[in-house]
Formats: sequence, C-alpha cells, structure tokens
Amino acid sequence: MLILFDIDGTLLRSGGAGPRSMALAMKELHPPRHPGDEVDHEKLDTAGWLDPLIWRAMLEQLGHAIEEDRHEAFRRTYGAILAKIIEEESPVYALEGAGDAARWVHEHPDLESALLTGNYPETGRLKIEAAGLDPDHFRFGAWGSEAELRRGLPPLAIRRAAEELGLTVDPHQTVIVGDTPADIDCAHHNGCRVIAVATGRFTEDQLRPHGADVLLPDLSDLGRFQEAVDTALAAGPRPTRS
Repeated sequence: MLILFDIDGTLLRSGGAGPRSMALAMKELHPPRHPGDEVDHEKLDTAGWLDPLIWRAMLEQLGHAIEEDRHEAFRRTYGAILAKIIEEESPVYALEGAGDAARWVHEHPDLESALLTGNYPETGRLKIEAAGLDPDHFRFGAWGSEAELRRGLPPLAIRRAAEELGLTVDPHQTVIVGDTPADIDCAHHNGCRVIAVATGRFTEDQLRPHGADVLLPDLSDLGRFQEAVDTALAAGPRPTRS
C-alpha cells in the first residue's frame, strides 16, 4: 500500500516564504521598468498548483511571454532565495502530528510513504528538512516539475514505487493525503483514495463538497489518522474521473 503526502499545508507551513521567494526571483530576473511593475503573489490563488505553473502565472501577470528555456534560471534563483529566507527567518514549521503520521507509515510493515507535491525536488526537500521532519520517512517523491498538471503525479508515483521499491500497487491501494481540492481531484481522477486535512487554507466545510474518502481537521490525533488510512484502503476500487 502506498501513502503519498502533500507538503505545503499538509505536513508543514512556511508563512508564505515560497510565493514570496518566487516573486523576489521574478523581480531579480525581470527588473521592474516602472514603480509597481512587480509580481503580486498575493493575487495568485496557487493552492495545489505545481511550481512551474506558478512561474507561468507570474510571467502572465507581468505581461511577459513564456519562454521555457528561462525556466531553469527561475528555478535556480527561486531556490537560492528560498534557502536564504529559511536560513535568516526560520519561517518553516511542521504541522502538529505530521511527523508522527509520517513515522507511523514509514514503520508500518505493509505501507510505504512517499511525497506527492507541487514543489520542485530541491525546494520540497529544503522545506521538509527546515520543518524538522525526517526526509528518510519518505522513500521518494513525485514532484511538481515532473508533470504538466497535478493529475499527472499519482501515476508517476505508482510507477516509481514499482521501479524503485519493487512495490506493485493498484490506484485504489494508493492514498493521497492533502489539504486542497486539487489533491482530492488528482486522487479521484486516477482512481486513488484520498484523506483530506483542513490544515491549509481550506476549512473542513470547504473541502467536504469535493468528496474526500476521509476528512480530518488535522493530523494531531495519530489514532484517528490510522483509522482514516484503514478506512480509505478498505473502500476498494473506485471509478476514475474525467
């Protein structure tokens, strides 16, 4: 069985350091020509987005053409700025119970724990370590730079489990733990199960209509999380969504 944890809003919070670092990277790479000609990251609703999509949205906000050959420069600049902000400000912290939940899955004889996130690999790992979470509790990651849309990440994670761990799992034996409607959507689209947690910017009432298999207020109660995993995995196959 495969348990895939989202990072931001599920395992940890970073006080907006990610979007702020991205905006600063855009300012460095695209110096403003006029006062106020800068990215306003607070106007972008990026919950559940992949990092490359946020980069494109910021370019569109500035009215710049999207040139894919400049993406790597943005990625490097963003990573360096984020690392500096984390070092100087320590804005990243683990959400209550997140470490215990990841440890329990890691130590469970019938479960494998991995990451499914919109982050780039290097910045996702940076956040995990800054939050004091053990990166060894996650066997691999399916990262935002590896798919065009979030819906493309679960199949990648399932393939990676087979290639790297020799673990053959069906989609309904795969549980995504996330905090946004996008996490629920990418799970349902691929026939996976999903545990939604209201630890990000969406409340339980906002998440409920999206139809998560289990909805939790947070990960603070390990026993409740364990029951949620059992419930999700016991539900059997589900049809995929278009």
